[in-house]
Amino acid sequence: MTAQPRRKLSVPPYVSFLLFNLVFFMMDTTGSYFQIYLNDIGLNKTMIGTITGTASLVALIFQPFFGVLTDSAPSKNRILQLLVILTAVLYPLILVSKSAAYILVIYVLYTIFRNFQHPLNTTMSVEFSERSGRPYGPIRMMGAVGYALMMSLVGVVSAQEQGVEKTFFLYSGVCLVNVLLIFLMPTMKGYNRRSEGKRISPLTLLRSRPILTLMLFQILLGVSNSICRNYFGIYFTDDMGGSNQLYGTMLSVAAAVEIPFLFMADRFLKKLGARRMLFILGIVTSIRWFVCFLAQNTATLFGVYCLNFINILETITYSLLLSRMVAPQLKTSVQTLSATIQNVVSILISSYLGGFLADLVGIRPLFLAGGILSAAVTVIFCTFVLKFDVEKPILDANE
Repeated sequence: MTAQPRRKLSVPPYVSFLLFNLVFFMMDTTGSYFQIYLNDIGLNKTMIGTITGTASLVALIFQPFFGVLTDSAPSKNRILQLLVILTAVLYPLILVSKSAAYILVIYVLYTIFRNFQHPLNTTMSVEFSERSGRPYGPIRMMGAVGYALMMSLVGVVSAQEQGVEKTFFLYSGVCLVNVLLIFLMPTMKGYNRRSEGKRISPLTLLRSRPILTLMLFQILLGVSNSICRNYFGIYFTDDMGGSNQLYGTMLSVAAAVEIPFLFMADRFLKKLGARRMLFILGIVTSIRWFVCFLAQNTATLFGVYCLNFINILETITYSLLLSRMVAPQLKTSVQTLSATIQNVVSILISSYLGGFLADLVGIRPLFLAGGILSAAVTVIFCTFVLKFDVEKPILDANE
């Protein structure tokens, strides 16, 4: 009897993206304890800011290259797998030595490969959503579900003896699961190749005023947000006396609160419009930082952090708007440029400046400064600057 060929495991494409995003955002849970680890081993806030800021600066140099490479790659999936494997190996190596110089070198290498994973996943997910006609919100919502589930585990682990160190190995375990799940996803290829038709120079993005305007808004709002978020963990545990387990519980609950809002993200943007949605999100963000400045206990901070879905909705709004504004050839490049500006340039500024100010005046005043800057940027841009038609593609393949 002739042996029957084995059937390849088949998962519906949309389901594969749901499953992958469920596990992908679990990797973010352990990163919440990185600065707590640095604080625990005796590094001051200026040094912590120097490590995170320098890593972001070096990563900034590589991000555009990764974006161009991926837009012309036969398979974006294989690139994402390679990046995840590299970070799985590098992150636990941070524990080998408590030398600030050693940690800086390893964390720089880790950040180079880690920072590009989010924009690449966003590109693949948004592009598949547009191509299939299925909403992007539920895909990103699965990330919140996975984050909430994993964060509950990370919170328990971190409360154990040497628990913070154990979170580094949890990260590597989640990475390996992600690598396997990518095999289930449909192949997403880059379109900026001659074999796919017309090539478009990524420099075209730098000549688009609407894109640059939106990214400038991201820079200014991102600076204030990063200054506040970067030191929230230390503020919660060290300044306000919260435990590592309570901190983990807070992150888990906040992620769970995100779920219904992410499910409706596409509808919010369609109903409110780009400017109005960004205005509402920006004002609520500034109010959050003002409340953190006035907070007197961890319960207040717990409630404030449960509004973290505001920041996630901001990121989704940027991603959807930028994807609609460019041709398929530049979808990864534009998301990479956006993420580089939003997550690297803002972190760079807030890490150096924020670390210095945190040591100089303390963390609490940073929330006041962040709230004022968020409110001012939101009002100015959403009232006078952001006046483009986001429904009309700006960089068309035929241009």
